Amino acid sequence: MYIITGAQAEGKTTFLMQILDLLRAEGVKMQGFVAPGYFQDGMRSGFSITNLETGASEELCSTTPEEGAEQHARYYFRPKAITFGNRALLDIRSDTTDLLVIDEVGRFDVQGSLWGGSITWLVEHHHPPMIWTVRRDFLGIVTERWQIKPVIRDIGSVSFSEVAEEILGDIRIYRSAAKQLD
Repeated sequence: MYIITGAQAEGKTTFLMQILDLLRAEGVKMQGFVAPGYFQDGMRSGFSITNLETGASEELCSTTPEEGAEQHARYYFRPKAITFGNRALLDIRSDTTDLLVIDEVGRFDVQGSLWGGSITWLVEHHHPPMIWTVRRDFLGIVTERWQIKPVIRDIGSVSFSEVAEEILGDIRIYRSAAKQLD
């Protein structure tokens, strides 16, 4: 398990997407999602969510209230998008998936909202290698909540190509072990 970390709005998702591009070029099959933010009038105003397997996207949340939306801090999360993200995590086919991606894990997940239940299930069951993004401020609560000992890579101190090469090495080991089980 890998965690990509950095400060809020420092570029964790962009860094992650660069890693994923390199891994895709190597034939890595991935599931999960990325959640890039978007800005309005110079301020972060929301996030979309994109399923890495299908390419489908939904608006995850925004600062604009919407009936039925789940409010967390200043964002209103769309129930349909929460279901969409959880499906991207739980509809995993471990026999054909090399990497599971969760962008991003934070305090709401630790509290049991958003992806919290899916993450608990994944951690407790056999899964392919995973890569999560986690804000530096939340590393402690995330690793403690799920009792994990991930490889942590800070975007300020390592290149995305170095991290991609590390992950690719672990994926090769995972593939080899899976073939031996067949």
